[in-house]
Amino acid sequence: MAVNATIASRISDLIGDTYSTIPSLSYKDLINAAFNEVADTISTEELLKYSNTPTNVTSASGVSIEDKKILKVVRVDANSNGVDKECKFLEQTNYSIASDSNSIYKATAHSPVYTVYSLNDASTVLIHPDCNGSGQVGRIWSFAYAVDTDDLTTITTSTLNTKFMPKTSMHAIVLKSCINILNTYISEQVQEEEDQELLTMVTAQIQSLEKSYAGEMQRFMDKTKQPEGE
Repeated sequence: MAVNATIASRISDLIGDTYSTIPSLSYKDLINAAFNEVADTISTEELLKYSNTPTNVTSASGVSIEDKKILKVVRVDANSNGVDKECKFLEQTNYSIASDSNSIYKATAHSPVYTVYSLNDASTVLIHPDCNGSGQVGRIWSFAYAVDTDDLTTITTSTLNTKFMPKTSMHAIVLKSCINILNTYISEQVQEEEDQELLTMVTAQIQSLEKSYAGEMQRFMDKTKQPEGE
C-alpha cells in the first residue's frame, strides 16, 4: 500500500479492484455509508476537535440542519460582554412550552434551549430565546454527512480533514467500505446462484474484516458509554 494512498487504492489493496464494476457506481454510495457510520460512532467530543466553523444564528428563523449531525449549540447571553451558554435540546412540544412567555418553564438567556423543527420541508434548528444581530448570537457546530454528490474515492489521509474527520479514522472507513462492498457482492451472487465455494470464501473475508473494523473502532468509542470496571 502506497504512503498516503486514496480510499479507492486502499480498498483495492484489501479486496481487489473489481468492486469498481458494481452497476451504477453504487460503490460510491457504499463508501459514503461507511464514512457516515464511522462518523456516527466517533464521540461528539472527538468530532468537535475537527469540526468546521460554527454556523451563526442571528434571528428567530434558525438555520437548516439537513444532512448534518448536530454537535453543539450555544447562545450568547447578552448584547455586549456576553458569555456563551450551551443550549439544552428539547423536542418540539417541550420547546414550545419553553418559548411560551406565560410558561413557568420559559427559557432565559442564561438557560437557552434548542429544537429541531421538522414541520417544514427542511429540518431547522431553532434557538430560544430568539437570537439577534446585536450580540445575542447563536452558534451551531455540526458535522456534514457524505451525500450522493460526494465522491470520497480520492480522499487520502492528509485530505481527510477537509471532511472534518480525524486522520486516524481512515483505516476504519476503508474497512467498513470493504465490508459494505463485499456484502453487496454476495447479495448479487446469491441471486445469480454463483459458485458457493467462492461465496464461502468471501463470507469468511467479511468476517475477518468485521473483526478488524470492530477493533479499529474501539479507539473512537465514546468513553462515557463504555462500561466501567467493577
